[in-house]
Amino acid sequence: MKKIFILATALVVAGGWSPAKAGNVDKGKALFESPTLGGGTTGKSCQSCHAGGENLGADLFNRKKLHIMGMTKTNVADIVNVCIEKPLGGTAIDPKGEEMQDLLAYMETLTAKPAK
Repeated sequence: MKKIFILATALVVAGGWSPAKAGNVDKGKALFESPTLGGGTTGKSCQSCHAGGENLGADLFNRKKLHIMGMTKTNVADIVNVCIEKPLGGTAIDPKGEEMQDLLAYMETLTAKPAK
């Protein structure tokens, strides 16, 4: 057990392994621009309404409550799924899944600078 802990620690320090997957920004960008995210049927993508981070708000990931379409949510993944289901006409994706983590990683790059 001690050897496994030492190996895991060495990999984390060396940058070769992360215990918490942060998401792939490039994959997230592709999902953000995809009109078929979640099986979308309207031809819209996240990019359609949020080009360059527009209307996301610089504080998106710091808010305790998020409001969208008359609903209140407590995390960004739930907001993303509302957008997938309503404007994109698709099915919600796993909030803890790889696609969501990738999408959120890309969205964080958009909110890191002022929206245009």
